[in-house]
Amino acid sequence: MECLGREKPRQSTKLMNLGIAMRGDVLQDKLDEGRVRQRAVATWNTRRLPTRLTPGWTNRLYVACRGTWRGSFPLSGDVYWNPKDAAAPYALIFDPRRWTPLVPAPCPSFRGWRYLASPPGGAPNMATQAPDETVEIGRTTPRTS
Repeated sequence: MECLGREKPRQSTKLMNLGIAMRGDVLQDKLDEGRVRQRAVATWNTRRLPTRLTPGWTNRLYVACRGTWRGSFPLSGDVYWNPKDAAAPYALIFDPRRWTPLVPAPCPSFRGWRYLASPPGGAPNMATQAPDETVEIGRTTPRTS
């Protein structure tokens, strides 16, 4: 696997949120990776490369299950690329320890991922948080450098 990182030529300076549709059991597994296993990094494989992510942990990955927005994870501006995986060669990188639940809000039906112009359901935009800022009793976002 190769990290595409900040080499993306069309990278935006505007903070970017992505929304993904995920089954409930998959979301539970991702939450367990952070809470139980204390993993600082998890991935979501996709066939499309998002080109508008900003560097560092400034992006948010919003998750929808069964037609409802459920919450979000901090999303890295880096993307892994695996040329051996023809079906989903790109992997979005997020911090499963830092789940932020939302008040459930209806979500339009979609597959894969989509750019979000604003956080779903009027949620506050969490994407401006600095990487070293303490968020909850001693927890911080992982560093990418």
